[in-house]
Amino acid sequence: MKKNIAVITGGEASEVGISLKSAAVVCANLNPDNYNVYKIVIDGINWWYTIGEERKTQIDKNDFSLTLDGAKINFDAVFVALHGTPAEDGKLQGYFDLLKIPYNCCGVLQAALTFDKAKTKDYLAHFGIKTAQSVLGLKSEPVTSFHNRILKTLSFPVFVKPNKNGSSYGAAKVDNQNGLMDALNNAFNYDNEVIVEEFLKGREVTNGVFTHNGIVQALPITEIRSKNEFFDYKAKYEGDSQEITPAEIDDELTKAIQETSVFIYKQLEFKGMCRIDYIITKKGYYMLEVNSIPGISAESIVPQQARTMDFSLPEFFGMSIEECLRK
Repeated sequence: MKKNIAVITGGEASEVGISLKSAAVVCANLNPDNYNVYKIVIDGINWWYTIGEERKTQIDKNDFSLTLDGAKINFDAVFVALHGTPAEDGKLQGYFDLLKIPYNCCGVLQAALTFDKAKTKDYLAHFGIKTAQSVLGLKSEPVTSFHNRILKTLSFPVFVKPNKNGSSYGAAKVDNQNGLMDALNNAFNYDNEVIVEEFLKGREVTNGVFTHNGIVQALPITEIRSKNEFFDYKAKYEGDSQEITPAEIDDELTKAIQETSVFIYKQLEFKGMCRIDYIITKKGYYMLEVNSIPGISAESIVPQQARTMDFSLPEFFGMSIEECLRK
């Protein structure tokens, strides 16, 4: 019997456009022989079942059900294709936990933790995971005070980015003191916390991780060669980068990074798929970020890695659904 799957997307974050692209790829690739697929778009307090761009019917949020042509539809599982709040911060998962509806991504704690870049770095430091030196500032602090703390702690160049945001919105590489204040003010437009990190010169790579039949597996590693100063929005979504999968690094380093990715996934008690970013320097490799709901649009990296591992997207997305149903 076919399962009813809600593909949930939209949201309130700056990444809503990426979320809609991810959802379109998922809806197009979930096998219709196995699943009845319903795209649900979150737009504030309105949660719409949609076909294409047309809004059809609102979801009953009391039990996350849908009524079409007088018939009530309950969902067997949820495929989360929503980046930023309310999914990557764990709010949505808490709702589904209360309703006992399985979903294909990580839980409340993991999402809330990894949505906060600074707290993720602090947590993983206890397990020996190397990260860039950083300074965290709050919007409630005078920006001049934050500016001075950065100058006392870090040397240029530095990276400035919102502490809780994705897709490189509000992020900037700053080469000297002259550009720092403007970068801080811009980043605070996206979040009330901003993290500033030392610049680590090296090769940027990223590694997807997923669980299949209860076994955690690392996907092939991708190296990102951005045409811009760093892997910014244009590099991620507008083709301003070269993404090489599998990465052209030696087998020993590949194995080490993949083992670290699996270790981080297990220490965080993740489920579903995630993507972990690294920078490889002369002193070793450093973790940059953990992406709890990685992009899965046509341009995104995890689908590239899955295809390199000889998974078709219908197969890979189906495995994600079946894994959450299995639990």
